[in-house]
Amino acid sequence: MKRIFTILLIGLFIFASALFSQNVKVEDYQVPVSRAKLLRMNGFWNWNQVGDSVTNNAAAAGVIYRQFYSSLPFAWFLDADLNGGKNFAKYQHSVKISTSARKYIWDERDFFAFAGLDLSHQDYYKQISSNLTLGAGYGRYIDATALAKAVRIEEHLLREKIITDNLPKETMIKIANIIDRQAEYINIYGETYENFWLFDIENEIRASGKLIGNHVGAIGILRMRQVLFNINEKVNNRYFGYDINVGSKFVLSTFDKSNVGSPNLSISGRYSYPLGWRTQVNGSFETFTPMDSMFFRKVTTNLSVDFIYELSNRINFVANYRIVSKKEYQQSKFIIDHIFQTSFLYYLENELYFGFTTSVQKLGNQPTRLGTALTFQYNLF
Repeated sequence: MKRIFTILLIGLFIFASALFSQNVKVEDYQVPVSRAKLLRMNGFWNWNQVGDSVTNNAAAAGVIYRQFYSSLPFAWFLDADLNGGKNFAKYQHSVKISTSARKYIWDERDFFAFAGLDLSHQDYYKQISSNLTLGAGYGRYIDATALAKAVRIEEHLLREKIITDNLPKETMIKIANIIDRQAEYINIYGETYENFWLFDIENEIRASGKLIGNHVGAIGILRMRQVLFNINEKVNNRYFGYDINVGSKFVLSTFDKSNVGSPNLSISGRYSYPLGWRTQVNGSFETFTPMDSMFFRKVTTNLSVDFIYELSNRINFVANYRIVSKKEYQQSKFIIDHIFQTSFLYYLENELYFGFTTSVQKLGNQPTRLGTALTFQYNLF
């Protein structure tokens, strides 16, 4: 019964999202070059309790950086997570940096060769832990945030009765392309770029034949600026695509200065897709095992799933589920860590969010940990 209820709830979300902009789908946005970047700062207070004992009373701050560039011949990704804080009287920090580059073998196909480097350090490490992965894969990622903004603009124009119906797919794609070229408009027109940028968007709306009158008017410009400049509302990043990678992971250095051991066979993949225009699902996995006598006798698997739903133009619901599974040599059972987290993020203004987070952790055979956190999050870009 619980599974059926969950399926129905997700279906309701998807159906509600599909009520708008049925003329265009996320897969319609195909661009030769796709790029995205994010720099986010957050601070939080966290509290955990097991039974009657308080196990965690911490304050911390963090920085998250994400950037990717994808074109037909070449793509690269850079992720960085930096955190520091204090729990009771103990200070701690965590740094994780992952970067990868890939070269597509054929422009018309999605086969590629890749190289990736992972670096990490925590307060108890004796040195930086580092891994190098070399291999091949298949797939591609596209940032469709510009099209999501075009859809949000269309919703506003329909609600304000500025247009008669949903805009044609071709018009939506053209508007998204104009939105995506914001940097180009800034380089050409300087401080006055906004007038030309909005004028070209309005021209595409007018050319569709759906505009009531000759102009979108003051209210139309106001709604367009709200979406484009994140005034009183925020359109989350939208990605779609997948990739599957197979390669050799070489341990360059261990956190405790122990022997690096043999290379590992690494199999990994990622998937992102917006279910409608207010829901985003992201997933990733990696499995690796030593390529020696421990082959598949010692196995580590990481799995992560994110679900993001825009409850309104200001409020986001975010759920994350992570599984870490490890099997050591001569152990018959896997040691499994489960981490489930939900958050409500309220967009205040000027890229500032207030969040309320709850979490449940079951780490191996340890007692279950329940937690809550109040956060402030600021997106620099």
